[in-house]
Amino acid sequence: MKLYRRICGYATSAVKQDVQYQIPIAVRSLKSNPIDHNQNDVSKFYTIEPKTVSKIFQSGGLPKPFVEQTQVFAETALMIRKPALEVINNLKIANYEKPAVRYLMYGKTGSGKSLSLAHILHYAHTAKFILFHIPYVPIWLKYDRKEVTWSSTKEGFADIPLVAAQWLKHFLHQNETILQELNLTTSKEYTWSIRETTPPGSTLKDLITHGINRAKYACDIMDILLNELKMHCTNNKCKMIVAIDGFNAFFNEKTDLKTEDRVKVKPQQITMVQTGLSAVKSDWNNGAIVMITSPRASLNTRRESHLPIYLIGREGFQLIDPFIPIMVPELDKIEFNNMLDYYEEKRWLQKPGGRQELEFLSSRLPAELMIRCAPL
Repeated sequence: MKLYRRICGYATSAVKQDVQYQIPIAVRSLKSNPIDHNQNDVSKFYTIEPKTVSKIFQSGGLPKPFVEQTQVFAETALMIRKPALEVINNLKIANYEKPAVRYLMYGKTGSGKSLSLAHILHYAHTAKFILFHIPYVPIWLKYDRKEVTWSSTKEGFADIPLVAAQWLKHFLHQNETILQELNLTTSKEYTWSIRETTPPGSTLKDLITHGINRAKYACDIMDILLNELKMHCTNNKCKMIVAIDGFNAFFNEKTDLKTEDRVKVKPQQITMVQTGLSAVKSDWNNGAIVMITSPRASLNTRRESHLPIYLIGREGFQLIDPFIPIMVPELDKIEFNNMLDYYEEKRWLQKPGGRQELEFLSSRLPAELMIRCAPL
């Protein structure tokens, strides 16, 4: 009988302890529209609607581990952080009659640069900017059985036609609605073959669709599309944001790509890379350019420093100067604790306590913190 009472007593006390412990609720912003975000929302989470996530990020833009996490949590929640908010605030007050301003976001691997860019892209999409978005440059430069052919229009350069066609699909998916609203058209005739031409006054959607259906022309159409968009922006017909993740990969010494005749090509020999480098030139107005550098994007060399001078070198600096540098740091104390509260709320982190140990192990890097919390 005494043993029974002891067991029942232990069970009752365990239940009481479990009842006493309340799962933390992460601090969230009530503003789902990024246009409304301000300094009062820093370190808070906000949720992006599924249809918006599908519209902007269906073909890339969110890190794969984060996407897997959002599927488990059944929501896409981003933390509002100062670096993204700084760019967004600048976009709100910018003088778009002047040349496009360049922003370079940098920081340690896993500090949250890509998710900060995702926040900026969500703002730009909501504010009706055209998105010229390159989700991650190194994907272009890895072998992965890509078809590489010599360009028929640019001597000494190589095309990656299927990759360019895939990017055109990505661009059209992001911007189809606004392209229909603005009804932007081509400024001149483009001849592809004896029987194939794009007459002046054709919609940009028709131009893009031609590149998707005829992949051999996709690289040239990607370049033409950029030039047409720059012209329309300069003529005050639209606004555009150029967003490039893994920007420093443009300046790698080599790639994994080989042409059909087994010739290795350098990044600067690829027509899509030349288009990307042209996109960051500040020779147009009514827009902005946001670039991200990352040590992980340096494919062939070890980069021990995350500072841009080590990642893009003198050549890169000369290309994008002047620009506004924006560092994406590790989480501060408030952000760190709010992220752990979010994980506990979602039962991603099921064992309370140990926050100091997690802080030490993760160095308060959000990507590392997510990995460390997964098995707990």
